[in-house]
Amino acid sequence: MGELIILRERRRLYRSVHFSRVELQALLQVFSRHVATREWLDYSIDSGEKKAVFCVYRRAHDFPLYEIHKLAPGSRKSGDFLIVSKGDVIRASRSLDAALRIFDPPLSAVP
Repeated sequence: MGELIILRERRRLYRSVHFSRVELQALLQVFSRHVATREWLDYSIDSGEKKAVFCVYRRAHDFPLYEIHKLAPGSRKSGDFLIVSKGDVIRASRSLDAALRIFDPPLSAVP
């Protein structure tokens, strides 16, 4: 006979951190803005038990320019979202929108 699988228990074993639909929309909006200016070309998404990562690349075969990490709840005090560049954390924030403000174009004076 078949084996009885209780999904509630099985889901606990395979929990992973992932980006929600709203978070993915925000990430892809920033990505598309930088693709239009030819700064970024490619991206990748990875998810695991402790974090989900959205990486952006200048070229498909390069090292990631930026990594946007979504951490598992309770895994870090400084924020749930990290922006990492070349191994250094350049921004930590509780919300993705606040973290992504680092990619906003700088303000300039209008003559």
